[in-house]
Order: sequence, then C-alpha cells, then structure tokens
Amino acid sequence: MAIESSSDHDDAAAVVRAKRRIAALEQEVEVLRASNKRVKPQIDSNVHKGRAIRRLVSLFDGLEDLIAENDRREELLDSLDLPDQLVSTQDEDRTIRSFNELLRCLPWLKKKLSSDVDELDYILRDLRKGADSARGDDTANLKHVIVAWLTELFHPLDPPLHTNIKDDRGFIHHITGKLLCPVEYTWSLNLTKEKIRDRDPDFLVTAYSWPAMLYLDYTFDSGNIEKGLFRSALLLKAFKHIFTSPSSAKEVDGDGDGADAIVASQRRRSSESDMTTRSHLRFSLSNVNSWQSIDGDFDYYVFYNNIVDFFEVAPGIDAQARIKELLKWWNRKVFGKTRAIPLTPAQLGRFSVSRMTSQRAVHEGGSP
Repeated sequence: MAIESSSDHDDAAAVVRAKRRIAALEQEVEVLRASNKRVKPQIDSNVHKGRAIRRLVSLFDGLEDLIAENDRREELLDSLDLPDQLVSTQDEDRTIRSFNELLRCLPWLKKKLSSDVDELDYILRDLRKGADSARGDDTANLKHVIVAWLTELFHPLDPPLHTNIKDDRGFIHHITGKLLCPVEYTWSLNLTKEKIRDRDPDFLVTAYSWPAMLYLDYTFDSGNIEKGLFRSALLLKAFKHIFTSPSSAKEVDGDGDGADAIVASQRRRSSESDMTTRSHLRFSLSNVNSWQSIDGDFDYYVFYNNIVDFFEVAPGIDAQARIKELLKWWNRKVFGKTRAIPLTPAQLGRFSVSRMTSQRAVHEGGSP
C-alpha cells in the first residue's frame, strides 16, 4: 500500500484551493455581466451638471455671455487705478451676478476658464446641452400637471382643459385668462376680456405688469402692490414640483395669511429657482405650444429680469428686511416645519445645556 507523502497532500490541497478561487472568480464575472445588462449608461457628468444652470443661474443668458462679461470687467479693472471707478449698466451688473452664481454652483469651472480653449469649448457645449434640456423638461412637465392643479383649485373647470394641447388656454379660457391678466385690469368685466383678446392699446399684456397668478388669492391691493405678491398656491405647487418632487406639490397647504408683504428667497438660497418657476408657470398657462421668449406683447426675458431686479436690487434696508423675513416663510412653505434650522452661537448660549456648562465652571473656580 502506497503511503501519501506530506508533499503530495500539500499539492492536492493547493489544487483544491485554486479550483475554489477559479469558481469564485467565474461567479463574480457572471454577476458583473448580469449587472451591466441592467445598468443604463451614465449621463455625461458635465451634461448632468448643466441642468442646474437654467434653474439656478440664469433662465436666458448664454454661458459665453456670462464669461465674456467677466472677461470684460477683468480687463477694465486692470486698466483702472481703483475698482470704484468701474462704471456699468444695470444689464451688465445683472450678468456679472449670474456669472458669480455660476461659479458658486460649479466652483471647478473657474480653473477651467484659464485652461485650454478647446477643452473649455467641450465643457461649455455639454453644460449648455444639459441646461437647455432641463428647461425643456420643466416646461413639458408643467404643461400636463397644471391642468390637475387648476381643476383642484378652481373646481369645476368649465370647459375642462386638455392636458396634451394648450390651444384652449391663455386668454381664451376664463380661468387661465384670470391668472394671466395684469392686476391693473379687472378680468371679471366682459369689456376687459374683449379688449385684452383684441389687443386693444389700452389693455396690452406686457412684462411690465404683475400677473394675478403670483398673488395671494389671485387679487391685489392697489394701495400696497407688494402685499400678497409671490404667495399663490399655484406658484408654490410649481416650485415644489420642479425643485423638490412632483408628489410634494400635493402638500401645499394654502397661500398663507397675507400678513407678509412679499415672499421670495435671496440668490444662493432659492430666489433664482423661484424666478425660473414663475416664468415656466406663466408659459404653462398660456396657449403658446413651444418655448419662445416673446408671446404677443409679453416678453419673457423682460419679465424674468424684472423679477431678478426686484429681489436683487432692493431700494433700501426696509426692503432687504422684508425679503429676509419672507425668506423664512418661503422656506417653511417649501421644506416644512420639521427641517433643521441652523443655530447661531448666541442662540446656543441661551439654552440650558450651555448655561449649565458655564455655571459648573464657575462653581469649580474657573471662568465661565
């Protein structure tokens, strides 16, 4: 009888281990193959990042225009003795603020602006592609869902609105017409409806009037035009649908009590998003079927800039304080009362835990 040596035993064990390892590797390969079949190709990262531009930076301005304005300013500042000597128009100031917001959203882009021109062209192309696709998606989505919101808020709609076409909206329908009507005019009067539909020179609908869709209960106080502005339930629904989730739009609990003057967010928080929402909301109520900046006498570009300037070019301390106060209201309405609220050191010092720590230090003979 042959006796198995320890060497033969070790070799056999090594072979068995190798077979187990091979079997495990083959199983891993099969798992990877199966998962690759299920996973869709990833969207290009720059295209994906570009989707934020039309929502958070600027609804209309081209990326090249923002960069060109920054380059122009840099060159002028290099030729001036003092930065205060720089003179610019309101449009130029608005553009540079959008450029600065672009860098806050995409901080890595600043370094790319100083890199190879060809590489930058590819980056801007992808960002632009993502930006424009986001705007198209937002307008298309609101086109359908807004009919359900109008039915909920103004039930019953007579005649009902179609979800797939917009030909029956705008000033043709009495509800969408009411929401689009400038607050200077009284939509409930038949004469007003006739004059607006006929584009009477005394009843033009332009971007220099606030439409009723932005107001609490869709009415305004001529003695205090800011009262209730940007507080409509429809606006809240549109904002939440785009920026939080479509289902969250169902959670809007009303327009508030009307005590605040206006509701808006400062840029870098939600204001740019909100401005974008208002433009998209008006477009979805209109009977225009494809996105364009001009709708009859109404210029969306002017409308958008008027809103930007309203929030970002506050005339004084009182207006700034109102915006800050209303920002709290807006955040509460959008994100709810359960969200975490950052505490300042001064606030923390008033609470019992911090006060106890100071008291204990005093009792031990130390400083608080």
